[in-house]
Amino acid sequence: MDQLYMLRAFVSAAQHQSFSKAAASLGVTTGSISKAIAKLEASIQTRVLHRTTRSVTLTEEAQSYYLSCCRLLEELDEANRRIMREREVDSGKLRLVIHPMLVSDTFSQFLSSYREVAPNVNLVVSVHEGAVNLYDGQFDMAMLPPHQVEQSAVIRRTLFRSSRSLVASADYLARRGTPRRAADLSEHFLLLPTQSRQRNTNYVQMIENDEPVQVIPMSSMDGNDVLLRAAALAGAGIAELPEAIARDDMASGKLVPVLPNCSISDSEVEVCLFYSHRELLPARFRTFVDFCTDFFRVNGARRRAPLLDMEQQAA
Repeated sequence: MDQLYMLRAFVSAAQHQSFSKAAASLGVTTGSISKAIAKLEASIQTRVLHRTTRSVTLTEEAQSYYLSCCRLLEELDEANRRIMREREVDSGKLRLVIHPMLVSDTFSQFLSSYREVAPNVNLVVSVHEGAVNLYDGQFDMAMLPPHQVEQSAVIRRTLFRSSRSLVASADYLARRGTPRRAADLSEHFLLLPTQSRQRNTNYVQMIENDEPVQVIPMSSMDGNDVLLRAAALAGAGIAELPEAIARDDMASGKLVPVLPNCSISDSEVEVCLFYSHRELLPARFRTFVDFCTDFFRVNGARRRAPLLDMEQQAA
């Protein structure tokens, strides 16, 4: 029998001076109370209650023991109440790790809007490009591509999928000219994702109007998407970037779509929200999950139409 239950049965019986009233207060049977107290007395080798047909009273030996049990149970009950209150209040720390591609004006709007929804949450954001394990205690949630989250037991909710497109600064295109077809890229400096370069060859495999095309660029540089975006903004060349990382720059005119019918990769970039438990989430976690999914759903629908217009104009 659980020792905590034995202590509760003892304290309740002593307070009510009755096994039947103690049983009613705890929602159990009178026999269960009697058995619990008998086991308690056996475990501590001390009689704690005098029983008569009319009343139940503390023994002299159990007076101080009863007070200690009362304090113990009160502290435990207060700890339970406190953690339940904290679970229902949007406060405390939330440690979030995000992919570098999310660092943008859109994410700044996300943070600003979230602060309005949950002003008492201490949101700590870390930018990380490597693999993450949500069970090592470093992060509570992650906004990352699926391949960067190590374990399969976490909860996963897709925030958005982003196609990749070719973009360049208006300054670069004014200096070097705007390509009209994939073959024209042989006269340009290409900024490429690392995985796109063909091993032991000089060419880049592209897709133009759903057909494979091989292009040998004048020069090229490969790297991660953050590096390629910075290089494109500096006017270094034509970059292939996820729409998610380039859309703010495209909307502001800093980057211009190039060859909308061409791509170096036909794969999409997917970013998901990951967290380790579905049940018994603290309020701050539940609020963040709901806000995050709603924000990216609404934001994705709002931005899709203007980007389609820009691509049509570029075509």
